[in-house]
Amino acid sequence: MRHVRALMLGISLFALVIACGGYVILSEIRAPAAVSGDPVEFIVEPGDSASDIATALKAERLIRQPALFTLLARSQGLEDKLQAGRYILSPTMTMSQIMIALQNSRMAEVQVTIPEGTRLEEIAAILEAAGVTGAADFLAAARDGERFRQEFFLLSSMPDGASLEGYLFPDTYRFPEQARPEEIIRVMLNRFVEQYAAIERGVQVPGATVHDLVTMASIVQREAARLDEMPLIAGVFWNRLKPEYAPIVGGSLGADATVQYATGYSAEEGAWWRKTLTDDDLRIASPYNTRLNPGLPPGPIAAPGLAALKAAAQPNTAAGYLFFVASCARDGSHNFAATYEEFQRYEAEWLACQ
Repeated sequence: MRHVRALMLGISLFALVIACGGYVILSEIRAPAAVSGDPVEFIVEPGDSASDIATALKAERLIRQPALFTLLARSQGLEDKLQAGRYILSPTMTMSQIMIALQNSRMAEVQVTIPEGTRLEEIAAILEAAGVTGAADFLAAARDGERFRQEFFLLSSMPDGASLEGYLFPDTYRFPEQARPEEIIRVMLNRFVEQYAAIERGVQVPGATVHDLVTMASIVQREAARLDEMPLIAGVFWNRLKPEYAPIVGGSLGADATVQYATGYSAEEGAWWRKTLTDDDLRIASPYNTRLNPGLPPGPIAAPGLAALKAAAQPNTAAGYLFFVASCARDGSHNFAATYEEFQRYEAEWLACQ
């Protein structure tokens, strides 16, 4: 009998502890962090977990128990409903009120178009002008390719120390105002991964790495004015790298776009891409100067679109073209030549119609 009474007493005590614990938890949920205080701006970044949000709320003295906030969010199935955004919260709000508020994003978004063929500095300027992020902070993050290598397999063939030049896919995006550069970069890299999937099974360049293909695509993007000519222009450049054509072209691409990249910003023209290259420009000492250095440059020179990526992966090399010259039609088309003599004839035609 005494055992029964002891058991009943134990059960009663346990129930009392549970009830008291539940009361404390319920009181904490219903009670604000403070009875007074000024409202504060609170930002939930894209990708923040409930635990991240709880820690930040605690740091802003908006809640007292971050573990309880996380547990409550999980138990109510709200983890995926807490939205990235900019909020005005008060320390006089209860935990439940805060959780309701965080399900209604107030972060303004900005639509931004990144054109094909833009280099990192131009992308940074576009983002800053749109109010998305600061150009300097974006460039600092985008120039640290190693930071994203483990997260994105397609970056695995990048050389050590390489930037993300060429890998931030040009497209139209919607970004939150004042977003973190890393989140912007991840969105653009994810878009690159999606687009690259369309070509990766059809690569027709033996031995070419992803980095090689993106580098070639960036050059094609800057050199071609017409989509229909991109495979031919890619074919010219890949042919120029073949050993059998070395006696004619010396294994060099001879691409003016790479020289433009090497010369950098032109204060005189107010642009990153010089329209007119001088003899001194063509002799600039840079690994990106493919008039002087054989092979591909160290990396991409701009952001290629899908058409340029396809052309680099599936070039038209059949005709053995080694040169191309702008045509007098002035419609962006080129004349293609397989011999130096043919190239000289087309070049003379082009000069005569200027």
